[in-house]
Amino acid sequence: MNFIFIFVILTILIISNKLFLFNEEFLILLSFCCFCFIIYTKLGDQLENRFKNKTLELEKLFLSSLNIIVANLTKKKKLNAKLKYFKNIYLSLKKYYLEFSKQFLVELLIYKNNQEKSNFLFKLITFSTFEKDYLKFITLLLTKKLNQINKILNFFNLIVKIKKIQTIMKINRISLIKKI
Repeated sequence: MNFIFIFVILTILIISNKLFLFNEEFLILLSFCCFCFIIYTKLGDQLENRFKNKTLELEKLFLSSLNIIVANLTKKKKLNAKLKYFKNIYLSLKKYYLEFSKQFLVELLIYKNNQEKSNFLFKLITFSTFEKDYLKFITLLLTKKLNQINKILNFFNLIVKIKKIQTIMKINRISLIKKI
């Protein structure tokens, strides 16, 4: 109340001394200042309570959002820890798989090499027997053919006396004599 009394006295002094001219702008300013003063005095407590309530609500919302963020961050931290654990498990599994694959390939190569050697020996023996049988077969065929040729030559030599055949016979005899 003391403030109002001082304000009124100052206003009267300023007006009476004509320090301000009362034009439209000054009157609007003066009425706006009075309006602000009245609103502050009459509604100040209500506005202050309303702003306090709003700040408390905002503070609660902020704290709840912070709690939600903390909960999400702890979940993500646990998830990251699990991911690191799974990464380590995966790396050890990869290492085991590589070692197992390496050992398997070495054993497979040894097995294939031994199998190839045994197959080669079997094929070599089989080929050797085929070669012997084929050699017998060829010699048998050759002897048959040579006997037939000899019979034909003898036949022509005895029955048909052709000079060409007689010449061949003589050459054959000479070659036989040279071999002996």
